[in-house]
Amino acid sequence: MQRLFVLCLVLLALAAPAALAQQNETAQPAPSAEVSFPGVAEIVPRLAQLGESVLQADSRIASLQENAGFEGQIAAAQEKQQELKKKITEYGEMSTWSSDRLLEVRGRLLEHRATLRKLLDTLSSRLAELEALRKDWSSRKEFWEGWHEALKGSSMQPPKDSFRQARGMIEEILASTAKTSTPFVTLQQEVTTLQTGSAEILNQLETTLSSQRKELFKKTARSLASPDYYRQFNAELFEQVTQGISSAQGRGVEFLQEQGWILGLQLLLAAGLGVFIIRHGQRAQVTQEWQFILRHPFATGVFVAISSLSFLYTTPPGLWRLLLWSLAAFPAAVLISGLLRNPRKIFMVNLLAALLILSLALQIISLPQPLYRLYLAMLSLLGIPLLLILAGGDRRAKQGRSDGFTMTLRGGAAILAVSFVSQAAGYTNLASRLIEASVQTVFLGLFAAMAIRLGLGGIEFFWRQDFIKAIPFLHRFGHELEKRLKGVLKILVIGYALLQTLAVWGFYDTAAQAWSNLLEMGFSVGENNFSIQMVLLAAIALYLSLVVSKLLSAVLESEFIPRTGMDRGIGDSIRKLLHYVLVTIGFLIAIGIMGMELKNFAVLAGAFGIGIGFGLQNIVNNFVSGLILLFERPVKVGDTVVLGTDWGTVQKIGLRSTIVETFDRSEIIVPNSQLISDKVTNWTLTSTMARAIVPVGVAYGTDLDRVMEILKEAAAQHPEVLKDPEPAAIFMGFGESSLDFELRVWLADVGRRLGVRSDLGRYIEKRFREAGIEIPFPQRDLHLRSVEQGILERQGPPLPREAAGAADHQAQPGA
Repeated sequence: MQRLFVLCLVLLALAAPAALAQQNETAQPAPSAEVSFPGVAEIVPRLAQLGESVLQADSRIASLQENAGFEGQIAAAQEKQQELKKKITEYGEMSTWSSDRLLEVRGRLLEHRATLRKLLDTLSSRLAELEALRKDWSSRKEFWEGWHEALKGSSMQPPKDSFRQARGMIEEILASTAKTSTPFVTLQQEVTTLQTGSAEILNQLETTLSSQRKELFKKTARSLASPDYYRQFNAELFEQVTQGISSAQGRGVEFLQEQGWILGLQLLLAAGLGVFIIRHGQRAQVTQEWQFILRHPFATGVFVAISSLSFLYTTPPGLWRLLLWSLAAFPAAVLISGLLRNPRKIFMVNLLAALLILSLALQIISLPQPLYRLYLAMLSLLGIPLLLILAGGDRRAKQGRSDGFTMTLRGGAAILAVSFVSQAAGYTNLASRLIEASVQTVFLGLFAAMAIRLGLGGIEFFWRQDFIKAIPFLHRFGHELEKRLKGVLKILVIGYALLQTLAVWGFYDTAAQAWSNLLEMGFSVGENNFSIQMVLLAAIALYLSLVVSKLLSAVLESEFIPRTGMDRGIGDSIRKLLHYVLVTIGFLIAIGIMGMELKNFAVLAGAFGIGIGFGLQNIVNNFVSGLILLFERPVKVGDTVVLGTDWGTVQKIGLRSTIVETFDRSEIIVPNSQLISDKVTNWTLTSTMARAIVPVGVAYGTDLDRVMEILKEAAAQHPEVLKDPEPAAIFMGFGESSLDFELRVWLADVGRRLGVRSDLGRYIEKRFREAGIEIPFPQRDLHLRSVEQGILERQGPPLPREAAGAADHQAQPGA
């Protein structure tokens, strides 16, 4: 024992210094971690792996070295930019360009800049990949050098050839990477130079467009009464006309090669729609207001094809834009004329279509300003009396009444008068903007109205098809879907028309720019900044959550629940819960889009909780009770319940209340909390089977066995009385005036309870009459305690005892 004790002391003495040393080491800061290198045995395997990596890196570098395609793209971009610069030089001073030419060149430059940006991004990605390779192999080089030095300091002698071979392979990859990166850097610089040049031209265009907008109410030319104006009509002016016509003819073949497929798609759609209207239009049930489509099938097809697919074009040249506008304006004029009965309206629609195309053609060829001013002035001088004559004729045709068309004609005459005065005074921008924008605005309105009309007609035609009606879901909810589609169509068409109107009047260059600037507008609430885009996206998220919720609920109700045989109450609970979940998800998405966090609602939630505690207890109680009803389902949709003395069927379980329809077709709105806390009789909670009781009384002295037989016979003959449980005829006891019985039967459907009781009662009464069984009525004895003497004298002499007994026996209640 002593030896064991001494041994323990020795061990403690030896362990104490080690523990103290360890404690001191942990108290000091830990030294930096050093890289641990493998031993000599790993050199050959790792060298083999390095060789495989070298082969892979060489293959990747070789694929990245293919820059011939980039050189061709850069050469094409340089050629295109030189061509643009040449065209800009040929067009002359930018300040003399028309707005149409400015926007066309601006669109081509934006397209060119997008191509350069895409090319630069591709070059940058390749350079980034080469840089990643360089860093990877530089780290490998450091590893092998450090490994070599680590082995030198040890007793093991490393093989020199292996490390020399590894260093050579790594340096070869690094050299190849550097060599490959150099031409890409050069190409990147060339693209950047092109971007700089195009940006300078684009800035000049933007400045010119901005100055044109600012100079709308500024005098920019000589007045028409000035002799200097007429001195501009010389041979040079007409050479500019010829040059403008020739310049407008460029890019036709190039554009057709790049975007000709869109034109082919439009032609295919126009022809297909026209043929479809011819073949199926006569068989369709088309009302009188849609007969204009049947009379002009190909005009309808062309209008729909141009209106729906022209957005696919990117910067079409002048002649193509003129062609597209012609294919849209003239078919629209034909279709609109088919709807009108007033010859003056028909004349104005066709005249406006011609003026729109003519004005656009003059802008495309960039008609010199003196000639274009003369055209607008002549147009004003001829248009003012024409519009006034048409307005007077329309007013006389309507017996002196002025309608919207008459006022529009007079307004057009006023616009032409202002334009002529402005043109004569030298305010050319204002004069041309008034006429051009007015004509385009009228046609935009006509385009929008025709697009909405054709779209609504197409939606109605689609939903009237037999294959749509054959689908139960669409047959049941098709009207609601049709209504929503029509609403979305109207919003899209009217919204686009309004944005295009802003561009027409010069507030923005394009409808896309107007839309972009509109989305960027915003407001601030406290520290939070909100934009129109955020609000719009949040509203769309909420709307889509509601639409998807209703759609899925409708699908479950019409398709899934009936096919699976699911209980109606369970299906209703699933639909309600799905609706709450989807709406909650939509709300959370909307909050996220708005950039708001849920923790920001903590104070609001606290205040809301206090408000609930004081004033909204019943509402929250009913809401929670509604959730309990959905999950626990003591009462579900379709159940037959008794509330007090009212019988009814549960029709709907809402967030706050439940609607019960009585058998009288009245509706009772019951708070959900009442269904949870109060006593409610539910006849169909677990089963629809119920018992019906028919009470019967017979006279004393009747054969009881015969009565029991008739009651059982009545139960056996009725088809809706269940055999199991077995019907029961029970003698209840001796009543005051009758022997009381009850016929108790079981029914599969509680809803047939009253009807079956009526049938059984009628049958029992009939059989009792046939069997001579009397159903007694209550008998009462009447005793007169005090009667006035005059009444007895008027009654005559007293009746004999027998007669009095008979009269007393026949006395009835109330006699």
